[in-house]
Amino acid sequence: MRKRLLTKKYLRDVNEYSIKILKEKDVYICIKEIIDTKNPFYISKGLCLVDNGYHIIEVLPLNEKFCVRTFFNEKNEFLQKYIDISLGNNVDQETNIPYYDDAFLDIIIDDNEVYVDDEEELELAYKNKEISEYLYSEAKSICNRLLNELKTNEYIIKDVKEYLWKSFLVNHI
Repeated sequence: MRKRLLTKKYLRDVNEYSIKILKEKDVYICIKEIIDTKNPFYISKGLCLVDNGYHIIEVLPLNEKFCVRTFFNEKNEFLQKYIDISLGNNVDQETNIPYYDDAFLDIIIDDNEVYVDDEEELELAYKNKEISEYLYSEAKSICNRLLNELKTNEYIIKDVKEYLWKSFLVNHI
């Protein structure tokens, strides 16, 4: 299990950025605007997820066990949605920054395709006793629940912009 602060993800080669963290009920919304990056970040499909003018919006519900990260290009066009399965979401007591305990397993949504990623990381973590059998099963169960919710359109935060609208931020990204 790895503790992931919302203010740290996907900013490794970014020289300058702005960040806003809002709270609506039991949901944290983190909006990152990439102003200047040393190196754009591309995934294996050749899709650029981090570059100048891009936005990353993360939604972290405290009462759930996942974090949704949505990537937009400089024209605010959707690029990809990335769901980190977590074993718990909370706020760090020292920094007061929201975080999730990464459970190694992810769901990726792009080009109208939904697939599970990093299953081998979860298997390896279990094999190396980094996580217990209970946490291993919990991660797989959460992933299966979310996949089912995505298939049946019951996904709790399918449309991240709905949360942003409620927070009056839609026009600022």
